[in-house]
Amino acid sequence: MKNRTGKKIFLVLAAATLMVAEAYSQIDTVKAAAYEDLSLKDLLNLKIVSVSKNSESLFDAPLSASVITKEDIRKTGCTSIMEALRLIPGMIVREQSNGNYDIHLRGMDNVPPNSPFDGNATTTLVMIDSRPIYNYLKGGTFWETLPVDINDVEKIEEVRGPAAALYGPNAVSGVINIITRQAEKNGLYLVANAKQGSYQTFINNASVGFRSKKWSVVASGNYQGRNRTQTSYFEMYRNRLLNNPSYFIGLLGDTTSNVNELYPDPSLAMEKYGGNIFLNYHPSEKTKIYLTAGVQHSMAQTVSAENGITPLSTVASDSRYADLRVNIKKITAQVSYNEGTQITNFNPGNKYDFHTLDANIEYNYTKGKFSLKPGLSYRSAIYDDTKYSDIINKTGIFNGRGKITSRSASLRGEYKLIKNKLRLVAGLSANTFNYPDTTCISYEFATTYKLNKNHLFRAVYSRSPRSSTIYDTYIDQTIAYYQSGYKKFTRYAVESNKNLKLLTADMLEIGYRGSVTRTLSIDVEVFDIRSKNYNSLVNNAPYIKLNGGDTLMILPLVPTNLPLTLRQQGITVSIIYNRKKLQVKPFVTVQQSRAKNYSPFLNMADAPPGPIQLNPAQNNIYSGMGNTVTLKSTPVVFGGVVVNYVLTQKFNFNLNAYYYAGQTYTHVSNTVFNDGVRGIDHIPAKLILNANVSYEAVKGLQLFCSAKNMLNNKSREFFKTDAVPFMLLGGLNFTF
Repeated sequence: MKNRTGKKIFLVLAAATLMVAEAYSQIDTVKAAAYEDLSLKDLLNLKIVSVSKNSESLFDAPLSASVITKEDIRKTGCTSIMEALRLIPGMIVREQSNGNYDIHLRGMDNVPPNSPFDGNATTTLVMIDSRPIYNYLKGGTFWETLPVDINDVEKIEEVRGPAAALYGPNAVSGVINIITRQAEKNGLYLVANAKQGSYQTFINNASVGFRSKKWSVVASGNYQGRNRTQTSYFEMYRNRLLNNPSYFIGLLGDTTSNVNELYPDPSLAMEKYGGNIFLNYHPSEKTKIYLTAGVQHSMAQTVSAENGITPLSTVASDSRYADLRVNIKKITAQVSYNEGTQITNFNPGNKYDFHTLDANIEYNYTKGKFSLKPGLSYRSAIYDDTKYSDIINKTGIFNGRGKITSRSASLRGEYKLIKNKLRLVAGLSANTFNYPDTTCISYEFATTYKLNKNHLFRAVYSRSPRSSTIYDTYIDQTIAYYQSGYKKFTRYAVESNKNLKLLTADMLEIGYRGSVTRTLSIDVEVFDIRSKNYNSLVNNAPYIKLNGGDTLMILPLVPTNLPLTLRQQGITVSIIYNRKKLQVKPFVTVQQSRAKNYSPFLNMADAPPGPIQLNPAQNNIYSGMGNTVTLKSTPVVFGGVVVNYVLTQKFNFNLNAYYYAGQTYTHVSNTVFNDGVRGIDHIPAKLILNANVSYEAVKGLQLFCSAKNMLNNKSREFFKTDAVPFMLLGGLNFTF
């Protein structure tokens, strides 16, 4: 692997930070040992803000939620924010290539089956300090484009279940909120960590800042460089791995020879770096101002876009952001802006510029046991690929300038009664979109009953929609164009649909949290989720256009709502055992996902008469009406356990495991080839066992060694992607 400038820069930055730290002794916001001494009661009373947008104890939260802290992440030796999500209940996290993951909250993945890769992970809203980082091209999160990294994290909060009443559209399966680290002690702030290991894996982070009585500033930088565990590619047409291929064959049998252009560095899994500045000004107890800005650059080989050849695509991104949050007495406001350029696949034309704006304001009225919080929000996403595509021949992604906007008005109320034992929570939000031109209602009704200080019961019913996407709303792309007769031409094209019904999920959930003993607690949630209005590209009726003296036959492939509905039922159990030097946290989810009205062949929107289809009853989207099938792409059982033991005051040992049951993933190529072999991947069950040993050499300086996948189970974790073998890493973490 060639030397990369970014790695050198951040190695120098980390080293410089360590040298400067020797001259100062100001301690960080939360000392390294702060979480080690927490009792079980303290762990349950960790504060969370993402459940109600107010700081409250995790134990009292009315929704299913979890928190992991920077100390949890450090002890386990996690190398990235993505990997750290394996420590949270309800998360399905599967590695595609070294450091790149497919991430889902409770699943709802590969829906409908036989879909292109573009439809993955579009139902979870990810935020950084409550700033949405949703990608509107086709939905979801491009995780490698996060400007912050593991060193910037104070804690990660997760809310499971539909939460649009709080955070607007796209919080369909839940919310992941990454809370960044700040300096709160007066004086100099210095933090650095560096990791290096197998497959040329380098992770380097450093932060430096200063805090006075009323203001603080922190500047941080991060770098990750990783090699793949293999350099071969799985080609779907020939159904095999190819080493150093000189050409590829696409799904339609077409030959692609620009391999070096598509994959300029076959050994590269990820290279990313980012920089951030955090400014805080607190002129009084009731007035707080936060200003954050940053940049990032990334290139990775991951499964993020359908290329019609192989699962992995080379993707790249350059972006910049600014975020302003203001709290003045009872008013909270936030405005964020993000812009940049992204490439979804290194084929010509697969590039676009984007600009997103998010703004919201809320007023918190409280009187006695009653509180009311009205709010307004606005979101705008503009994507433009006209500078990079041939808009005449329609060779780009969507060949235009698209805009998605949503406006929301929300109202959330709480009331406590029966000596504060019973808590009633209600939230309502009206979300208006430009496409489709409609208003969707989101709601949340929750209640908790605190039997005593050790036992709490909760229930919630909620609904959330997902917004439309740029691709579905503005796509105008030529797939094939050929002469079919004298002055007759045929154009096979993907065309947009501005009237799609929005994907919507409804959830009923009941739960219990309790401290069984002084050292043992349990959290149980039982959920029933129903979602509808999925869409897929479907052949619609052909039509004729006249182009001068020529006749043009258009064969349109259009995003179309399916009659399919998904029902997901399950239970999640989390346990904490905490006694002196030993802490054990097991968690597991058992669930089943079933699709109703599912047709495996989505070739036609309807069954047309005549010779266009030989078997129309089999191939239209309504041919599966009344059928119910089990969704095999979401594991029935998944979860993990974290065991931490403080050997001595300086030595810490951590053992953590992550498990998922076997799955079967079906790709769109399954229906293209329809041979029962291609487009189907049976992913076996896998137990991933990791260990991390850390030693505090001097105060603030910790050395560690991490072993990943110690069982060396090399099986792939996603459809036809890279093997995931054993890895060994070492490094240091320095805090002053």
